[in-house]
Amino acid sequence: MKPRFLCLDLRPPTVREMSAPPSASILCLGNFDGVHVAHRALLREGLRLRDTRLPDGLCGVFCFFRPSIDYLPRPDLPSPRASHLTSLGEKLGLFADAGMDFVCLVDFPAVRDDAPETFLDVLCEATNCRGAVCGYNFRYGKGGTGNSDTLYTYFSQPHLCGASVVSEITVDGAAVSASRIRACLSVGDVRTAAALLGRPYTLDAPVVHGKKLGRTIGFPTANQYFPPARIIPAYGVYATRCHTPYGVFSGVSNVGEHPTVDTHARVNCETYILGLSRNLYGKRIRVEFVEYLRPEKRFESLEELTDAIRRDADTARCLLEK
Repeated sequence: MKPRFLCLDLRPPTVREMSAPPSASILCLGNFDGVHVAHRALLREGLRLRDTRLPDGLCGVFCFFRPSIDYLPRPDLPSPRASHLTSLGEKLGLFADAGMDFVCLVDFPAVRDDAPETFLDVLCEATNCRGAVCGYNFRYGKGGTGNSDTLYTYFSQPHLCGASVVSEITVDGAAVSASRIRACLSVGDVRTAAALLGRPYTLDAPVVHGKKLGRTIGFPTANQYFPPARIIPAYGVYATRCHTPYGVFSGVSNVGEHPTVDTHARVNCETYILGLSRNLYGKRIRVEFVEYLRPEKRFESLEELTDAIRRDADTARCLLEK
């Protein structure tokens, strides 16, 4: 029988499986795709609840590890849809940066048919949870019949520390949500996506070999593929900021199929990094999408393509310098 819960210690020096559950904990509950600004408000509330009501306990995060299977490979699970803002590995790093002590990963199929109170009983047993924080629209238990009200009632028992429900967080008059961020990315609005995430949307992946055409026209590029489950922003050209082993540089990135020089190509991100001429093959770089410049376009000649890249690079340089 597969374990339903796995607790990972996020405290330095490295992420590792906990040898034993926490002696007592406060849990932040949710899926946390993107770990956006509303999620981080929830994590801060978890720390506040821990510090005021359970100072000797740990503050952790509960989330499902399905379908985020990049950290815990499961050959029996189907490939997830390309709908995720963050991989599980990235989530763990963001949780640690937010001050979380541990994360409790839960196999969703193993708990989806639990009644709400049964689920909370098992969760408390697995993590010694004494209090919880959730968002206003949190649902749990079979058929989503558990909600923030039933959670609050459960943790109001005398031997527990209580629960806190975080209200809706808005940006520009609308609620912050992963679905809103996905909608922004689908039309290339990476500026609004960054405001909702609290940081730019990124691609963190190794550089792979491409056709090496860029170097022949004076614009060598770094090619990266998006992970299978990752949202791909709208096809087009972006001003980007590139974190490399040699420093941080401005860049201009094309997301798409490169119609001028390729047909039926796998979608990738091809980045001309301004001011860097080093071999990056096999090295991981993090590309931050800062501004959408223009749609992807098929040019009639390599000369037209070269002129367009030059203009895009100049635009990206001016924009990022500001």
